[in-house]
Amino acid sequence: MLSSFIKYYGDSFRGLTKETWLLAFITLINRSGSVVFLFLTIYLTEELHFTKGQAGIAASCYGVGSVLGAYVGGYLTDRIGYYKVMLGSLFFVGIMFFVIMNIDSFIPFCIVMIITTLIGDSYRPASAAALSAYENKENLTRALSLYRLAINLGFSMGGAGAGIIAGYWGYKSLFVIDGLTCIIAAILFFVLMAYKKEELKEEDINSTTVPRSAYKDYWYLGFLFCMFLLAFGFMQLLYTFPVFSREELLLTKQEFGVFMAFNGILICILEMPLIAYLTQLKKEYISLIIGGIMICFSFLLFTFLGYSIFVIILFMILISVGEIINFPFSYSIAIRRSQITNRGQYMGLYSIMFSISAIIAPWLGLIIVENYSYDILWSIVAILGLISTFGFLLLRSKQNNKV
Repeated sequence: MLSSFIKYYGDSFRGLTKETWLLAFITLINRSGSVVFLFLTIYLTEELHFTKGQAGIAASCYGVGSVLGAYVGGYLTDRIGYYKVMLGSLFFVGIMFFVIMNIDSFIPFCIVMIITTLIGDSYRPASAAALSAYENKENLTRALSLYRLAINLGFSMGGAGAGIIAGYWGYKSLFVIDGLTCIIAAILFFVLMAYKKEELKEEDINSTTVPRSAYKDYWYLGFLFCMFLLAFGFMQLLYTFPVFSREELLLTKQEFGVFMAFNGILICILEMPLIAYLTQLKKEYISLIIGGIMICFSFLLFTFLGYSIFVIILFMILISVGEIINFPFSYSIAIRRSQITNRGQYMGLYSIMFSISAIIAPWLGLIIVENYSYDILWSIVAILGLISTFGFLLLRSKQNNKV
């Protein structure tokens, strides 16, 4: 049984290009240090003594910068190419982490947070275009899963150590680590990665199935709205759950880091073989729907089962598997919906959708908690998951042959 899983796990990685592996390796280095935002709301409330409302607004500034970065990154990708955008983003966001660590007042912190994430998140649409250039269409979803595997493996490695580092050397040390790993990743990208121009395919030349502008593709806009509802729920894991873990679950910094690392470890073990299996079944929308339900209903475990180590583990399993079977397919659908001439625009909009959720989720989530309760917030997240489910079912009935 174990040997069969190991063989299947290894087979799920076969056939991917060398460039895809190199990009995943560079991403692993970068994400191993990307731990500041995991502890951001805790840092703002405990270290800088912001109120929950101020912490929510400051965290939302991350989303504002992310929206701007996704738009700018998509725009520049279509004009100067993914390579220059990715290289510049990695290097200059590393510099910005050394700037933001020295700011401790509310308004300046918000301003620099916007600038930092604008630079950092211009990387996202460019990296999607890079994967599309480096990998063939048949392997694209698995390539995206490998990319996510690198992100989450780095996240789990960094998350496990970040709680210990923050406990002994303080939160500011996390900014130093983030800055250094971004600069190291930029150097590795420049040394190891070669620019490869994506070939124009016949279907891109002749296709009249969808509008040339993503802003006029109303099916795609509806798809992004459904994903936004799910993203709002998922973002609670990154922004509200850290505060919840300290106030209600009474976890230490080290314990919180370990549980968040558990999320990354599950993704590292399960995502590639599970995505390979689901890809063979050709059940994209079923995966989207089941994954979305698991994400949005996972928080209700705390309402109905109470607070215990068992419930926390069950919660992390449920939300992690939901993430695994939803996000890679949604990303793949977005890429395949686009064409070479507007790929940056399409992926920019996809990134903007997550960025807008990163604006609204921490601010609204913490406001709801401050004025009502965590249980009310978890119920709202579950309702949004149901709405998203019906939306995906409607989109599936109206999909055209482009997807």
